[in-house]
Formats: sequence, structure tokens, C-alpha cells
Amino acid sequence: MTIEEQSADMSVPYPNEAASTGPRFLIGRGRRSGWIVNDRLGLVGGIFVNEAAARHFAIEEAERHPELIAVLDDAAIELEFRKAG
Repeated sequence: MTIEEQSADMSVPYPNEAASTGPRFLIGRGRRSGWIVNDRLGLVGGIFVNEAAARHFAIEEAERHPELIAVLDDAAIELEFRKAG
């Protein structure tokens, strides 16, 4: 099934247990500048020049499941790194 077909068919389940525990990705303004995307699982993330770019990254990483994304209003966040292993 293509991404377009999955997007049209919201009955396709997200293949990760995190889907049932709330948002996986948090989007917010950085303290210094830019927009931050934090992955609750610590696998991906980034700093972006605008909110649209941050949202695009998050929706692609969430495999087009918007329920896995939360945008924080008026809260400055920092990019978090976790040690793999």
C-alpha cells in the first residue's frame, strides 16, 4: 500500500505501540530560534527554520498519523538527545 493510499485509509494501524500512549513527536519553538521536533522515543528530531518545515518532518516520520504529533503553544523546548543502546 502506498503512502497516499494509507493517508486516504485512516483504518491502517500505525505499526508502533507508541500510538496508543499519546503523541510521539513534540513540536515547539526553540529558546534561541527556530522550531524543534522532539521524538519521545529519541530516535529522530531536528531544528527547523519554520513551523511548516517542522510539521512536515514530523508528519513524515509519523507515517502520516497526525494523532502522534503535538504542537506546544507558548512553550520553549530544547532538542533532546538520548544515548543509543
